[in-house]
Amino acid sequence: MPRNFQAADVDAIVRLCRAHRDGNDTMFRKVAESIIAEQLAGNQHSLAKELRSALGTTINSGQRTGLSQLPRDKRTGADLVTIFHEPASTAHLVLDPTTQQRIDRVIDERRNAAKLARYGYAPKSKLLFWGPPGCGKTLTAHHLANQFNLKVGVVRLSALISSYLGDTATHLQQVFDLAAESPMVILFDEIDSISKSRDDVNDVGELKRIVNSLLQAMDSFTPRESILIGASNHQYLLDPAIWRRFDDVVMFPQPTPILRASFIQHQLNGVSFKGSIDTLVKQTSGLSFAQIELVLIESIKTMILENGKQLTSDHVISQIKYMRKMMTAMNRGRSEEDEQ
Repeated sequence: MPRNFQAADVDAIVRLCRAHRDGNDTMFRKVAESIIAEQLAGNQHSLAKELRSALGTTINSGQRTGLSQLPRDKRTGADLVTIFHEPASTAHLVLDPTTQQRIDRVIDERRNAAKLARYGYAPKSKLLFWGPPGCGKTLTAHHLANQFNLKVGVVRLSALISSYLGDTATHLQQVFDLAAESPMVILFDEIDSISKSRDDVNDVGELKRIVNSLLQAMDSFTPRESILIGASNHQYLLDPAIWRRFDDVVMFPQPTPILRASFIQHQLNGVSFKGSIDTLVKQTSGLSFAQIELVLIESIKTMILENGKQLTSDHVISQIKYMRKMMTAMNRGRSEEDEQ
């Protein structure tokens, strides 16, 4: 240990041993989590990470998830949260400089939690990510999880929202309780679907109850390690009161030419390319990172199937044209639905 044992340390170890002796996995995990939290508060992040890794291997055979029982819809049995114990690789994450600055600030605050605490402040733990689809919101959630050796929990809104009065509020509280008990990055993707403005003239009352339940859950959510992230493609639909519950709002804009160039070069690393990166940058204007990645993957697969040795601009531009054709068709379909 990096410091001398104190009475509190001995007490924690005694409780840990008793829980192990009694086969009480729930208590064992709670005590272990408290020790890890103490190490984080003392800025011992390396030790906390090592303890967190070790803790993942000490679960009894009856519960292999590394968590307390996952919350489920009592009527359908569907899990409310999907857990990713190993966050996705974020080596290819490319962010706008302003976005990168905000994310770096979150990381810096959490790594210096003890310093902030001495002045009565806490690091950010509730973040709102907003911007067009495919611009890095979900991957950034995994990036934050990787920085602090946390799991990622993605809330399944299809299971969360219930037609039964009161069930949605119960589901919300269960999800927040899970994140409070087990450190993780908890991601509410498309959070606008459950937090739309309460001024919506089409609402019949249930929406207001759901938003009020979300507000109450967020107000009572005070995790020591977990990070709550709400991701939205339609941020202006959010109820204003929801905005105020977040510690920071991080924008994820469409990728600029410079970012597209960096992303394309990274994606083509190790692939023999005959053509101009600048041409591809211009041709991908208006596309998201996810769309560009799909275009490049399909282009490379085409090259392989044709027994080619080099990827050409023609391969890529052909896939870009198809992507734009699909985007136009999808937008037309949405417009027709709106008119109906």
